[in-house]
Amino acid sequence: MDESANQSYVINGFRFSAVAAEVKKPGTDRLDLALVVADRPAVLAGVTTTNVVYAAPVALTRQRLADGLCRAVLINSGNANACTGQDGMNDARELTEKTARELEVDPELVIPMSTGVIGARLPMDRMMPRIPDLVRGLAANRAPDVARAMMTTDTKPKMSFRTASISNGSFSALGMAKGSGMIAPRMATLLGVIVTDLKVPLPLLRDALVDSCSKTLNRITVDGDTSTNDTVIVLSGGFAEAPELGPSMRDREVFTQALEEICLDLARQLVADGEGATKLVEVHVCGVHNEEAADRLARTIAESPLVKTAFHGEDPNWGRILAAAGRSGVFFDSTRVDLFIGDVPVMRNGRPATTDWEPPAKREMSKNKFRVTLDLKAGSAEATFLTTDLSAEYVRINADYRS
Repeated sequence: MDESANQSYVINGFRFSAVAAEVKKPGTDRLDLALVVADRPAVLAGVTTTNVVYAAPVALTRQRLADGLCRAVLINSGNANACTGQDGMNDARELTEKTARELEVDPELVIPMSTGVIGARLPMDRMMPRIPDLVRGLAANRAPDVARAMMTTDTKPKMSFRTASISNGSFSALGMAKGSGMIAPRMATLLGVIVTDLKVPLPLLRDALVDSCSKTLNRITVDGDTSTNDTVIVLSGGFAEAPELGPSMRDREVFTQALEEICLDLARQLVADGEGATKLVEVHVCGVHNEEAADRLARTIAESPLVKTAFHGEDPNWGRILAAAGRSGVFFDSTRVDLFIGDVPVMRNGRPATTDWEPPAKREMSKNKFRVTLDLKAGSAEATFLTTDLSAEYVRINADYRS
């Protein structure tokens, strides 16, 4: 896989654009309305939030995912269009219909995605007039503008690029995502758009996306909250000469590996840019009797406010980690458990590992990135979650998020 071959992020068959539409409030000039267009109908797969409170664009996207084809993705930041009732659905439809008219495509092939404040109507009077400008600005090299326009409290855009070779040639894939708060995805995450110039059969594309998300984007957490708008989609093949992925198992493995690498790269970027975060922490649980239990243990530790504040204070308080594991609902024998911070053993068989474990453990936690490993010694299953520390800056950001 080649991550650095093309920093212009050009993908055959796809064009990109972004404008400032003053979505959150008038008088701002930041990019907040974006468009991704395939030159011809692309194969479409996607996953959306499992939150029972879901936004109008999610509802509309679910309907349009069924056909498995897409020509355009319309994305806005600053307003989630969530909890807006039928008015919100009407607004989402009106925006995609206007985009479709400007592109001269079927509106059912336009996917809406929104992120931002919940409970407010979209400012249609400011957004609708900017769609013609959005379409006029389409260009192959403007993907970075889309990544910036997706941002809300993010401090930087998130992009990941891969190229790979298969039997009948080579292909490229590009992923873009946003998110730094309200991050605890289940089945999908945040907003994410992945495009590839390889045409992949729909069943394989769907399976590959779900599998990749389950191993990467579904195993991250910043604050334990699952968004109303979480959506990740993949568009495959956007031009007439797009190479097709055949039945070769090796070729299929190459594609699925590229997709998983992009999702993992985006996942790491998302957590590293978590609201107020100063630490990127990998919570690894192993020696568990089954995968579901390992996942639950790792998630509970990674989402614990007490554990996360200890991470921020660089305090190797392993009792908090063990206590979080103990309330996860998974039974284990605490007298057999080992715990490591980095490579430093801090607990052996449920007791302090040595008399001098604390100074080296604290040195590990002083790093910007470190790993916590909990070994139950009760099986072969394991799970890893990416998380952050919990800082006063996180509270500050979310205390006045709507203003």
